[in-house]
Amino acid sequence: MSRVEPDAALVRADSTTALDMRSAASQQARAAIIGDVAIRLANLVIGASAERGITLMPLKGVLLLSRWPELRGARDLVDVDFIVQPSELDALTTVLTGLGFEANTRSTAARTFAHDSWPLSLDVHRDLFPHGLFAMSTEELFSRAEVDASLFSAPVARMSDRDLFAHLVGHFVKGRESFRDATSLGDLRLLSKRRLWRDPAPIGHHLRALGLQRAAGYVLGHPSFRDEHVPSRVLRSLDLSPVDRLTIAIARLGTRMNRGVPPWWTPHLLDRSLVAGSRSLLGHLDEGRRRLMVRLTERLGSTWRTTSANRATP
Repeated sequence: MSRVEPDAALVRADSTTALDMRSAASQQARAAIIGDVAIRLANLVIGASAERGITLMPLKGVLLLSRWPELRGARDLVDVDFIVQPSELDALTTVLTGLGFEANTRSTAARTFAHDSWPLSLDVHRDLFPHGLFAMSTEELFSRAEVDASLFSAPVARMSDRDLFAHLVGHFVKGRESFRDATSLGDLRLLSKRRLWRDPAPIGHHLRALGLQRAAGYVLGHPSFRDEHVPSRVLRSLDLSPVDRLTIAIARLGTRMNRGVPPWWTPHLLDRSLVAGSRSLLGHLDEGRRRLMVRLTERLGSTWRTTSANRATP
């Protein structure tokens, strides 16, 4: 009886499939571990802040994982984000310093803190978006939030579902994410499937009130949302003007010409108006100028020398 040799192509295909499955399982296990670490870190910071009378608002990934624990392993994180009232930012910085965190980055909208014992950094925002981009003020965000004691070790301000939807839209645009592989799009789909709204139409009016109608038209008008009820319904309720539609078309053209990645000017173009976008653009450029000056100063300080060849002047 002759021996039947296995098909080499089938063997390679089976091996590739097995490797892909092991890789996916490994990534899922890693995401689950990071998710648990993020919740532990959030509980630590929220509890310590509550002892000082500071109420935090968790954002994005850590908020989603706390509301829907089944996402752990399916939703990856790279940091833990909070927003705090601007008047409480310095007090929160003191709390974090007492916990051993060090501030390593500062911008007009946020501070980043790191700790040697934690693999995730903390991003503490005083504004959701930098340079006055869009119109989601921190005070109004907290005024629409609910105090929720069920999610973490201490009560937090849980942003409204409409604000959460708006934040994810704005975050996609602000971060200049690609439609090919974007966490924010997955989060929007998650919200759309949670049946949080009997009628999604008011979300469109809320987005317009926050100056996010162009950003939402740009994001929700993508073909990947075409057959999804909530994004499609919200898109129709945005009441986009001809100027809005023209602006969105220019932004999409720029993204296509830049190989699918939105150009640096996209967030400012999609701001609520030309005047507002010009202001946010100037703020962006000014912050870039100041960061460049700081880097140049640090570099010159480390290399500028006195008459002695062996001493450097800081």
